[in-house]
Amino acid sequence: MRKQTPWGMADLAEELAPGIISYSTPSHGGIWLSAERRKALPKVKNFLGTTEWWEEDCDWAIPYVFFAEDIRQHGKAYKFEENLEAAKSIAERYHPEFNGYPLTLKDLEL
Repeated sequence: MRKQTPWGMADLAEELAPGIISYSTPSHGGIWLSAERRKALPKVKNFLGTTEWWEEDCDWAIPYVFFAEDIRQHGKAYKFEENLEAAKSIAERYHPEFNGYPLTLKDLEL
């Protein structure tokens, strides 16, 4: 699906779960969330200052952890378990305000 992203035109899109799409461009990428998903997500600041786009370096971890069960059930995420462990670690380090919502990341054992 060709879609304009904050990093340019996407050349790859992967639906992680309904309303959660991972986009890649030649230079960067990230996760896009639908309006419904954005409403469900806690208020956490990210690099772009939006809850619609979550860049691939550190911010992607927030929606990945928060919607982990939906992503797991959808069954299409590449190396889900490895990515979930990485997402937990990244969220703890770069988004400490997320800890404790809705659980601490250490308690999120899916």
